[in-house]
Amino acid sequence: MQVCSLNEQKMIVMSEMDKASYKDVRSLVRGLQVVEALSELGWARIGQLSAAAGVERSSTYRIVHTLEQLGYVTRRNEDSSIALTTKFAYLAEGLRDDDIVAQFAWPNLFDLTRKLLWPCDFASLQGGKVFIRLSTHKISPMSIHRAMVGKERSLTRSALGRAILSAMSADELESSLAIIDRLGGANADEVRDRDAVRRIAESVRERGYASAAGLTESKISAIALPVVAPDRMVAGAINVVFFRSVMTTEQAAERYLAKLRGCVARVEQALAEWNDRRQIPAA
Repeated sequence: MQVCSLNEQKMIVMSEMDKASYKDVRSLVRGLQVVEALSELGWARIGQLSAAAGVERSSTYRIVHTLEQLGYVTRRNEDSSIALTTKFAYLAEGLRDDDIVAQFAWPNLFDLTRKLLWPCDFASLQGGKVFIRLSTHKISPMSIHRAMVGKERSLTRSALGRAILSAMSADELESSLAIIDRLGGANADEVRDRDAVRRIAESVRERGYASAAGLTESKISAIALPVVAPDRMVAGAINVVFFRSVMTTEQAAERYLAKLRGCVARVEQALAEWNDRRQIPAA
């Protein structure tokens, strides 16, 4: 009988967890189907909505009545057609851009770690600081860390920070550095030498990826690429983390950069498609 190693067992368990699903709450599922259909249709009669949502007419009536009572749906007196109200827009406003990027990044980070085994992080610049928003350290058999979400990384000494700097336009870079300078703290000390920061960004662009070896933790190295939003503003960065003793950053780039690029490209494509859907005017 073949015996799996501890690391192999861990990856198998995580794979099975990924496949598992909870039993659907049917009423909630039907309600969301109605909302999604209404967002596509614009003003619609119950019969149209029922057909578009794939929900029986009586259930559609009950769902619409509930949504109307809560202020999410409005009814037109002339023909009893219904439409979504601006209350949904207020809900959407509660979504930060970072939250949206993170939602698209997570399945791609998970997939990247399953392929490489090494852990990956997604980080973004918030309040002048680089924060890890997503991490696969918990599922990586090659990680000695677990609680990485919320950890801060250096803007100039980490691969994540350097990747973010490299994707900024000259104006975006100058504005960001000025804000960081005014906020103070460790990053402010690092960015006071503007020429040094620009050299870091230019070096990353020339090389085609960001890297850091032992600058955040003495035994850890990383390579990273920026994630760019549809408006060409930098949305964050994704890295691959590995032990410094195992390989150099150049060797890591040779082995993993293509897969890292593919991961970033899929996240950027998802962001572009979401942005296109968001810009389609309601009927």
